[in-house]
Order: sequence, then C-alpha cells, then structure tokens
Amino acid sequence: MESWDVSKSVNLYGISNWGEGYFDVNSDGDVIVRPNRNGQSINFKDIVRSLVQRGIQVPVLIRFDGIIRDRVNRFQQAFRSAFQENEYNGTYRAVFPVKVNQQRHVVDTIRLAGRDFGLGLEVGSKPELIAVLAMHDTPGALLLCNGYKDREYIELALVGRKFGRRSIIIIEQLSEIDQVLEIANQLGIEPELGLRMKPAAKGSGHWESSGGDKAKFGLTAPELVWAIDHLKKNGKDHWVKLLHFHVGSQITSITAIKKVLREATRMFTELWKLCPSLSIFDVGGGLAVDYDGSRTNFASSMDYTPEEYARDVVYSISQACQSAGIVQMPDIVTECGRALVAHHAVLVMQVVDVAPTVEVVTELAQPPSDNELLHEFQELHDKLSIKNCQESLHDAIGLREESMQRFINGDLSLREKAYADTSFWHIMAKVKRISTGMKYLPEDVERLGEELRDTYFCNFSVFQSLPDFWAVDQLFPIMPLQRLREEPNRRATLADMTCDSDGKIDRFIDLKDVNSFLNLHSVKSTEPYYLGCFLVGAYQEILGDLHNLFGDTNAVHVDLDDTGAVQFTHVVEGDTVREALQYVQFEQPDLVERLRISVEKALREGSLTPEEAAKIQKRYREALEGYTYLCVDP
Repeated sequence: MESWDVSKSVNLYGISNWGEGYFDVNSDGDVIVRPNRNGQSINFKDIVRSLVQRGIQVPVLIRFDGIIRDRVNRFQQAFRSAFQENEYNGTYRAVFPVKVNQQRHVVDTIRLAGRDFGLGLEVGSKPELIAVLAMHDTPGALLLCNGYKDREYIELALVGRKFGRRSIIIIEQLSEIDQVLEIANQLGIEPELGLRMKPAAKGSGHWESSGGDKAKFGLTAPELVWAIDHLKKNGKDHWVKLLHFHVGSQITSITAIKKVLREATRMFTELWKLCPSLSIFDVGGGLAVDYDGSRTNFASSMDYTPEEYARDVVYSISQACQSAGIVQMPDIVTECGRALVAHHAVLVMQVVDVAPTVEVVTELAQPPSDNELLHEFQELHDKLSIKNCQESLHDAIGLREESMQRFINGDLSLREKAYADTSFWHIMAKVKRISTGMKYLPEDVERLGEELRDTYFCNFSVFQSLPDFWAVDQLFPIMPLQRLREEPNRRATLADMTCDSDGKIDRFIDLKDVNSFLNLHSVKSTEPYYLGCFLVGAYQEILGDLHNLFGDTNAVHVDLDDTGAVQFTHVVEGDTVREALQYVQFEQPDLVERLRISVEKALREGSLTPEEAAKIQKRYREALEGYTYLCVDP
C-alpha cells in the first residue's frame, strides 16, 4: 500500500478548497496560517505551545488580525476592478455590520484596516450605536443606523453628527419618519435618511425565508411612495440619501443575487426620479463563505467568488442607471460582514478522551457459559466471509435482539449479555472490513460506517463556540493541527463537555456530500492532540450560550510585527466560574458564606478537622476564579 504523506492529508481535509490561501499544511505535517495569503506563515503548533507556556488554557479562540486586513483589501480591489471594467463613476463604500462580530478588538481591527478606504460601520440596536459612536472616528465614514428605534436611539444618532459621525438613519417602519422629523426639529439637526425596501425576491440557503414579502423589515412599494410624499410635504425630501435592501445571510447562489439586483436597481432608478438627492445604493449583506470548499450552492458553500459578486453588483447598477439616464452613478455600499471576518478566527480544542469502537479480532473469546445462543454468535463470527457478508449481518442483528429479549425474561445473565453484545460488535466490525472487497455494497452494509465510529471527547462546548452548528446545521471545517504526515485511520465523531446529547459534532464537510465522521489519528498518551475548527469568526461568539455554565473561551489576537515575528497583540481571558455563575444570579459572597456555614457545622460535628476545613474553603474560592472548562494537562 502506498505510504501516507502530507498531500493526502491536504486532499482529505480539503484545506486548499476552503482555506482561501490562508491555511495550509507544511512539510512537517503541521497546519500553518498565512494571514496575507502569500506572505509569511505561522505554525499553529508553535502558537498553541506558546500559549500553554503562558498559562493560557485551551479551548482557545485564535484570531488573526492580518486575515481581516487582507479581506478588507480583497473586497476593495474586487470593486475597484469592477468599477474600472464598467467605467463606473461612483465610489465603493464597504460597511461592516457590527452584529456579525461585536468583540471590541475585532471591530477595532476592521475599522483600522479600512480607515484609508473610509470603511463604515452598521448598527442594529441602541447598545451597538452607543459603542460605535465613541470609537468610529474615521472622517466621512458612514454610520448606518438600522433596527427598531426609540426616541433615545434617534437622538443619539442625530447628536453624533455634531461631533463628526456621518450617521444615516435607515427608515424601516413608517412610524419612524415622524419621530425623526420631530426630534430633528427639536435638536436643530439636519439628518440624512435611508429607506429600506422590502424586495419580493428571496435569497438562497439557510436564511432564504428571511426575505420576500414576509420579511421582518423593510418598506413595500406603496410605503416607499408614501414616505417620499410625506417628507416632500414637510419640505424634507432632500434628507433621503440612501436606498437599502437585504435578502438574507449566506446567499449560496449568484443567481439569487442577480435576481434581487434586477428588482432593487429598478426601484432605485424610480425613487431617484421622485427624490434626486438619492445618491447611495446599499446592496446589504449576504455575500457567502465557502465553508466546505465545494463551490456549489449547497447551504454551507457558494457557487461564486467575491470578485464575481462585485462585477455583478456594479454591472447591474451601472446598466440600470444608464437606462434611466442617471449620469452620476450612486455610491455603492456593501454590508458583507460574514465574508469579512469568518476566516480570521479558529477554535483550538484538545481531545481529552476517546471511546473507541470494537476492533476486528481473528476469533472471539470463549463464552462464559454453555448457553447455545452465545455459541451461535461464535459460529457466525468464524464463518463470516465476503459471500455471506450481508446475510451474516442480518443474522447477527437477529441474534442480538434475541439476546436482549432473553435478558429481559431472566434467561440470560448480565455476564452472558455482555458477551453477546461484545460479540455482536466484533461481527459488525468484521462485516465492515470484509465488505470493502465487495463490488456492490448493500445499503445496510454501507450504513455500518455510521455505527462503527469512535467518539472523541473534546474540551469545548458546541453551544458556546459553535451555536450555528447546533441551531441551523451550519458546517465548519475541522481537522487535526498536527501529525498530518501520518494516516488518520480512525473514523470519529466529536463530543463536547456538556451533559446534553446534542453536544456533539457528527456532520462534517465533504466536497460531494456531508460526512458522518471525521478521520482522526489515534491519540498518544505522550503528547496532546489538538483539533482546529476553522472559519468561526462570524456570529459564533455572540450567539454562544452558557449551557452547563461553560462560558466564553480564552481568545488571543495573533499578528506579525514589522520584523515578521509572531506577537500576541491582545489576550482576552475567558469567563471564570464566578463570572458564569453571576450571569444566573449566583453571587460569590453568598456562595462562600453558605459553604462556610456548612463547613462550620461539619467542624462542630467532628467530621472535619480545622485544617481540612481551611483547605476546602481555600480550594472553593480558587475554583470560583478558575476557567469554566476542564483543566487538562498539556
């Protein structure tokens, strides 16, 4: 058999398909990252080793700021090229929706990366607006204000214009117009407004249902006409600067984007006739990420590139404006948050235990009794061949069902039942191995691969770090970070540290389908075995919950300095047990006092010594300040 090498691992895990040039495997079999795609590489194994030496425990989220900078530059270049190709005379304005990743260091990195391009920010709530008002100081950059708005929200957005924030209030409900008119008059501030249309066309993928006539936000055609007329009546139609639409997240098909662009560009040209101050066209978000690398319209992929997206957007708007006689074409705004930040974050987790499947054996052990049923298992195993493979599978299933019934009726002891169960799984393993030589694989034999999988227990929480996997079946690339010169010969599913049966990963990326297992190596007792879950930089952190009170993981920002040396620019400590408990109203002083009372009672009763009592209370206080995840030896 041909020996295993790094190239086979690269093909197996598809890293060159979904990695976008950022991730690769070096000749030593370690996963590396190239933040600039073609620049210097950083070894994941070295990063994790350095973090552990610093006392930063896994699980840890590693963020690569250089990838964010590269993504910003890539989109700028894509639209610059599309503008040149179409002789487009407007300006491209990238805007990052803060909801996609609200972590301060991430937002700051994006803001600084796009400062020279006037990159803007979009907020969808009052808390987001309050955060952004203080930090978004890029001259002339847009601050788009979406979401439900109360009086305070509108006042803050308007007041921001007094100290250099170019806030544009997006009208999504007609009731907001009179609020803005009243508050702007009271404050003596001239606002800029956007109108959000509700396209009839829908997107594609997981969030297809969020668009169309039943979409949560947006104005219908009659409402848009009323809004313009109402503002005209008040002499304020010149406030309208922007048209916005959004058809969903992770739009997998470029056809869906082209379809909605036809509707939206037509709406823009008609509104421009009513309101010539309209000068910005916000095409919203939805630019997808190819999580599985298949380049298809599958829900975890996309059948187009950012460059194709930019060309189609610019071409559609350009053609519509030319047909309508609009000489000065509008500035184009995109809100492609997922595509900007998904690639920059990688969750690193350690395998802490393995529950292996039963292995193939040459012969079964001797039965613990003379029960004829147990000897039938033994005979079935010995006579199993490629010719009777499927029949033996059916016979084994029948024998197992019979053994279960006999155990329930009291005709089989626990030791005998244990032998029957073990024999059954040895037969299944042998069927699976022998079936590899069959020309045609029956469906029931093929399904054995889903049963004969190891369970690798990993120190993380699906609900905290990968909520989209659990909630909407989002797939993420997962692979070992080392030992990729060795063949990964174990078929595994992953289990997290929560006590929930849903706390597992049993669906994995594949170019043609969804795999029910992940190929992994046997774990060695002499070294830790780390897995990386990639492309988790969008939505996962903020959507994570506290199931079992597993809190935020440690997070580290990694970058290269001017000399090319690796540096940890920010370390964000994960939640302590005390902090996680506070979220559910368990306060440290109360807990410590209640424990003290119990310990004092035990002292009086003589079940504890004073020394033991002191140690218990000290250890309890230390545990409250510890990491919510397992303390695993590196």
